[in-house]
Amino acid sequence: MYLKRKIDSFLKQWKEDKNHYPLIVKGARQVGKTESILHFAKENYSNVVYINFALEKKYINILDDGYDVDSIIKNITFVNNSIAFKEKETIIIFDEIQEYPDIATTL
Repeated sequence: MYLKRKIDSFLKQWKEDKNHYPLIVKGARQVGKTESILHFAKENYSNVVYINFALEKKYINILDDGYDVDSIIKNITFVNNSIAFKEKETIIIFDEIQEYPDIATTL
């Protein structure tokens, strides 16, 4: 069961904005941020790429070739070639970025 939160309407507005930028969601721990974002992603995108830096250390090197989107996507697929990226249908969620602060620079 999913409990609706205030962030749900904000996420919909963010998606509808054609000029939206990457989104960083901050807040207290254990309040449902990840659950809300994953729920939104699954409802609004056909392809969800979820990377949790605290649990999946294998993604630490995705910035080795630079901070541009194409290099990051290429390196994510090197780590896991089952991940497919479809333009305008894919959302990438980086969770626990405090474990890997350089990833915030890419945004």
